[in-house]
This record gives sequence, C-alpha cells and structure tokens, in this order.
Amino acid sequence: MMKTIQISEPINDPLEESNFHSIKTSLYNRQGINYIEFKKTIKPDFLKIWIDISAGWLALAACIFGSMYILTDVQNLLIKICFCITDAILVGFIISYLVNFFHEAAHYNIARTKSKNDRLANIFLGILQAQGIKHYRIVHWKHHIHHGTIDDTERSYFNALTFRFFFENLTGLNALKIFLFRNNEVAKAIENKNLINIKEGRIMLIAGLAFHLSAISVLTALGHYWTVGIWIAGFGIFFPFFSSLRQLLEHRSDIADRKLNYSKTNHGRITRILSTGLFSSIYGSAGFNRHLLHHLEPQISYTNLKQLEAFLLETSIAPHVKRQKTSYRKVFTKLLGK
Repeated sequence: MMKTIQISEPINDPLEESNFHSIKTSLYNRQGINYIEFKKTIKPDFLKIWIDISAGWLALAACIFGSMYILTDVQNLLIKICFCITDAILVGFIISYLVNFFHEAAHYNIARTKSKNDRLANIFLGILQAQGIKHYRIVHWKHHIHHGTIDDTERSYFNALTFRFFFENLTGLNALKIFLFRNNEVAKAIENKNLINIKEGRIMLIAGLAFHLSAISVLTALGHYWTVGIWIAGFGIFFPFFSSLRQLLEHRSDIADRKLNYSKTNHGRITRILSTGLFSSIYGSAGFNRHLLHHLEPQISYTNLKQLEAFLLETSIAPHVKRQKTSYRKVFTKLLGK
C-alpha cells in the first residue's frame, strides 16, 4: 500500500520550494520507496551530457559550413537574404541550446569533479558568451535564492510578451541590459569578497572575444561575407532573443500585470514543466523543459529529471505536478500580449 501524507495548511502548495523540502522525506511511490532512498539511486549520465553538447556543436558547425557551401552557388539576392535570415535564426537557436548546458555546469553537473566541471564549462560553453562559470554561478545562484522577487538576477520574465519585448530582444537592447546588470552583480560580489577567482572572468572575456573575432576574421579572409552576417546576427540577435523568451515562458505568471514594474513589485514564484515533444526537449535542453523540478532539486542532473518526474507522479503530490505540466506553445499563446 502506498504511504502518503496529507497536504494541508499552512502547506498548501507542495511544489513551492520551501514546502517541498519540508514534505519530501514523507513521500513514497507506489512501491513504497521513500523519496530520500530514491534520490540515492540516481546518478548523472555523463556520456549523455557530452553527446548532447557535442550534438549542439556539430549542428552549429553544420549551419556555418553549410552556409559557406550553399551561398557560393546562390546568385539570387532575395534567396540569399532569406537563406541568411533562416540560418541566423538556426544559429541563435543552437547557441541558446548549448548555453543551457552552462547552467547545468553552474550546478557542477557536467563532470565528476568540480574542477573538471568548471574547466570544461569554460572551454566548451563559456567561450560562446565570453563568460566564466564562476562569474555566472554567482549570478545564477541568486536567482534560486531570490526567485520571484525584485532581487532576482534572472529577470526576463519581469517583461510582458508584447511588441516591446520583441523589439528590445531583436535589436540587442535587452542583451546589453542583461550584460550590464550581470556585470554589476559580479562587481558587488567582488566588493563583498565572495568571488574566489576574479582572474577567470577577465580570461574568459578575452578568450570569448578572441573566439568570435577569430571566426569573423577567418570568414572575412575567405570572402564569406554573408556567413559573417549570419554569425553576428545569430549570436548578437537571435541567441539572446531565444534565451530571454525561454526564461519568460518558464517563469512568468498567467496573471502577471503588464502595467506593473516587477523590478519594484514582487512577481512571485512561478515555474513550469514544459516536457512535451521534440521541440520542447531541444529548446528546453539540459533539463529546462522540466524547470520546475530543477528548482525543487537544483543539484540533480538533468539526465535524471525524467526519473524524478516519474517518481513524483506516483506520490501523493502527483495532481500538483500534473497541473504544472504544459508546453512552450501553450504558454506562449496564453502570455502573448499580456
């Protein structure tokens, strides 16, 4: 017989993070396995993690080298422009896919040791953003602590899904705002002596800039000017757009008020499970499509979140989990214009 607990006041939402941690020791699945015992049985699948990361890099290379090959033979200007816009969108989408694994690395989940985790994160992921993993970890952990409040450091969901959101994100204005805001948060940490390795941030900034400038220089030297445009637009416009949109769809409330300034008024904690279909698993790579579960257990690898969801769906809080399941398309439709 399944062991259960009753969810009652003051615990009225078992998926609110503090509430979940107060009840999880009393959760049992249909086989009578306790949640704590279940957690001990799951381990990260590092092979899958690096297959997923490698797939992202291969897809990115295919977009760049493919454009170099295809555009050489295309003479029609309109076709060239349409192809370049499409390819730049794909490049931005793929970079947003890859950068999601940087988040996984912030929780030490891409390698067996912390030092190796950080080294690999910087080499294969941080270089895309010119950002060090230790710097990002400072900003990101504040998101977990202050989620839903005016002090949240990841705040794309503060913005309504309106024309202004699309304009600011597709012109690079929001990317600049995020860059400056995060640098300010890191500067505060340095002042408070919370930063272990200040040098890492400077090294990664230089390495990232060198990586992008080298790519642009090589493409220019080879005469692939259209591909240069694809690289710049993909990284500078579509990547930040897709990343900001994903975060908004994960965290913005259905009843959020577009007239309110959520940098001055607390938005409240909202997190969803968006685990339906192939698109969701690619757009919400590295476990972002099960983002609610990540917020409940930040140190569990995304390779285990499907198991975690299956376990919870066999416990007394299953109805609450089911209510939080949706899709990116449904949330986008619901929030558009609000």
